[in-house]
Amino acid sequence: MISQESEKPSQPPALGDRIAGAVLAVLALAAWWYSHTFVTGFLQPVGPGVFPRLVCVPLGVLSIYLLCRPGINQRWPKGAVLLRQLGLLVLLGGYAGFLEPWGFLPSTLLCSVLLIRLFDASWRQALISGAVLTIVLYLLFEFALGIPLPDIPMLSD
Repeated sequence: MISQESEKPSQPPALGDRIAGAVLAVLALAAWWYSHTFVTGFLQPVGPGVFPRLVCVPLGVLSIYLLCRPGINQRWPKGAVLLRQLGLLVLLGGYAGFLEPWGFLPSTLLCSVLLIRLFDASWRQALISGAVLTIVLYLLFEFALGIPLPDIPMLSD
């Protein structure tokens, strides 16, 4: 008698999710460590390192979730989607590199416009949305949260 197994074959865990989880966990730990190097003023209870640490906690938790319980999607992006994702990584890396030397306003404007363009917006839509986003982020961090942002080098003393 031949036994028939009625069970479905188990799907292997998604390698892409585990890779993403590992990269995000390393990123969360590095950002947490780096946030302790931010200089704060004398006797300020909330310094500039608080916001990155607040972002690192959920990022770390979600990355551990991806490592422990990955999805079942085994498809890797191809063609234009893969190029768009690589462009996003290059763009965000460039933003991190240019934020200090260029200042917050020009680097955020350029990054947000190019990021919006990556999602198929027209140049007009990207410029308007990028400018609004840059101004709102500047007002939020500088005035509402009191977190100093890098100034434009040519305009600072």
